[in-house]
Amino acid sequence: MLNRKPTREEHIEHVALVRALTDAVESAISAIERNDLPQFEVHLATQETISNRLAATSPAAIASATETSDTSLLLEARRAYLALAQTNRVYAALLKRARTSLRIMAALYRAQQEGYIPGSPIMQEARTWSCEV
Repeated sequence: MLNRKPTREEHIEHVALVRALTDAVESAISAIERNDLPQFEVHLATQETISNRLAATSPAAIASATETSDTSLLLEARRAYLALAQTNRVYAALLKRARTSLRIMAALYRAQQEGYIPGSPIMQEARTWSCEV
């Protein structure tokens, strides 16, 4: 299987999978921005499925892409991978900021010991007003 040369259709399918993965990552970014956990989980599962399909792709399809005489296909593959790399950098930065924000919120919550509960007697007792004349 590794010795056979991949067909044009296999190259096209591989590029389509890379583009689909880019779309799934962009959708996950959008779900994070909207704080939509169910949609984020859906897009994460989609990313995993596409990644598994890409991993199952014949290594020859990837390795021989540079040997193809069809330069337009080679350029499409390069553009698809560059777009995926850029999207992954944005995704990584967003996840890093989200993780930092979550740590800050958790620290604030722990600092209050009981957390913020609107109308709770603990929070009302802690608030005082004073005025000096």
